[in-house]
Amino acid sequence: MILVFGGTTEGKQVATLLDFLNEPYFYSTKTSVSLNIKGQNISGALDEIDMVAFCTRQSVRLIIDAAHPFAVYLHNNIYKTSLICKIAVVRFERKIAVIHGTPHVRLFSSFPEMAEALQKSPFKKILSLTGVQTIPFFKSLTKSKEVFFRILNSEQSIQMARTFGIEDCYLIPEHLRPHEEQLAGLLKQIGAEVLLSKESGESGFFPSKVLLSQKFNLPLWVVIRPVLPEFNHIVYSQKQLLQQIYQLKKSVLKTGTGLRTGYTTGMCVAACVKACFIAIIKKHFPAEVEVSLPDGTTATFHIFAEELQPESASCTVIKDAGDDPDVTHGKEIGCRIRWVKEPGIHFVRGRGIGVITFPGLQLPVGEPAVNPAPRLLISGLLKSLCSSYKVSSPGFEVEPYIPEGEELAKLTFNPRVGVVGGLSVIGTSGRVIPFSDEAFFSAVSYQLSVARSLGIDEIVLTVGKRSETILKKEFAFLPEPAFIHYGNFVGKVLKEALNAGFKKINLGIMTGKAFKLAEGHLDTHSHKVIVNIDFLVNIAQQCGYPEEIIQKIKTITVANAITGIIPASKDAVFYKSVAEKCQEVCKNVLGESIHFTLFLLGDNSIIFP
Repeated sequence: MILVFGGTTEGKQVATLLDFLNEPYFYSTKTSVSLNIKGQNISGALDEIDMVAFCTRQSVRLIIDAAHPFAVYLHNNIYKTSLICKIAVVRFERKIAVIHGTPHVRLFSSFPEMAEALQKSPFKKILSLTGVQTIPFFKSLTKSKEVFFRILNSEQSIQMARTFGIEDCYLIPEHLRPHEEQLAGLLKQIGAEVLLSKESGESGFFPSKVLLSQKFNLPLWVVIRPVLPEFNHIVYSQKQLLQQIYQLKKSVLKTGTGLRTGYTTGMCVAACVKACFIAIIKKHFPAEVEVSLPDGTTATFHIFAEELQPESASCTVIKDAGDDPDVTHGKEIGCRIRWVKEPGIHFVRGRGIGVITFPGLQLPVGEPAVNPAPRLLISGLLKSLCSSYKVSSPGFEVEPYIPEGEELAKLTFNPRVGVVGGLSVIGTSGRVIPFSDEAFFSAVSYQLSVARSLGIDEIVLTVGKRSETILKKEFAFLPEPAFIHYGNFVGKVLKEALNAGFKKINLGIMTGKAFKLAEGHLDTHSHKVIVNIDFLVNIAQQCGYPEEIIQKIKTITVANAITGIIPASKDAVFYKSVAEKCQEVCKNVLGESIHFTLFLLGDNSIIFP
């Protein structure tokens, strides 16, 4: 369960996102409010004891603090509760305008300090924009000065101001965000000599106050916001909040024991395409769009608008890759579409999208790395939208982009397969299946295809980066695309390489996985097979090791512990025997026509051959 502290513009944005995600939550405010949200409204001030009790009783796993920056007592209680209950906190903070050194602006650390300075000042007419709850700080000023209080136009705020003893003639109930012209008119109407405010951001229309103070040569006195506790996460926008929530879905918000599926980059781009098309037609972006997957199911995406012109638009979504270790999980994926005169649908490379530089990737060299399946999906979507909205357009230019794509690409194999300068837009089913064999073999097939298209006849297959690093010294003459990871799938990747037509195949394997392969297991994943200690005992006996060694091997519970009994070296006949058995198993897959060499690897060196 999530506990949201709201009552602000940011609080409403939190509720909107949680409703979109169908996450259960409580929405807490100091006073009772009526909001049309899916979450459960609760009201009333919570001290530390009440908050701890509530969080414990309701099994709260995440607190989102979107309360007003000046709610110091509440922020401190949230912080203490998070420590006691070990609950993560996301603070939805307001970006503040830079005001230090701004002409006409005077800063104060507190409201009492400001009130004391006002009492000593020559100002007689004061306009306060600090909110109804700050009135008590300035009540004493009303005996000798005219203090006008702009407050929210609600019965609750008006009654509260009257309770504080303020006459109606000094109350100015208005909408939450007045236009700059309205505020200017108000200043002229009351003849204000000084303007009072709290340090805030756009949601508090603070920049407008600064501009008006300069325009009217009017002093702007500001109480700076208090220092907040050091919360786990701080976000400054709805977009950042959604990114953070998607990350937390892998930890504190994770439910059940199964792995959550997600959506491909291609589906994210398709959602942006649909939102942009609708925006151009309707002159405004939809808050959400629903896109059909190839299997007929649908996915809904929250839209973040960027630009809208008569014949072009751009927007982004945040990618949810589920529980897959996808580098783009929680990242922005965007697209810009344009109406163009040239018939057809034309894909162009946007920021963070790679370009094809090697043949063998189903696309011509020089094309943006948007794979055929997403191209087909997006083209079909645009044709369908034109039909639904009865729009006739000669053609479209589709420009996917990934703002962080260039940096993220460095964490992938894209440079190795000739996709340069960014990421690829991929996906055939529209779904990301966590740790799926399909995704793994698709990547391997791409790498093998690229290597062959470059005329490479010899490849080096390794478990991962560590074993690759060891073998690169041996095969320094081979280009980067010749090195390919097989993970745990020895047999399947060998077959893929055989079918691709390579003349020489080299395979590097660490001792732990080699013990499994030697017994005939072509999938060495720990979920599928564990090392057979009796098998290792038999090898040691066949190699003529003394009974003392044999008995020690029988006692081990972890395969790699055997290196403490028989040190891994080229001289050890035990490892030579293991390597030869591995080679025989692989030869049975490849046949005799392929030049195949197996390398048994230790921690930092080659043990065999």
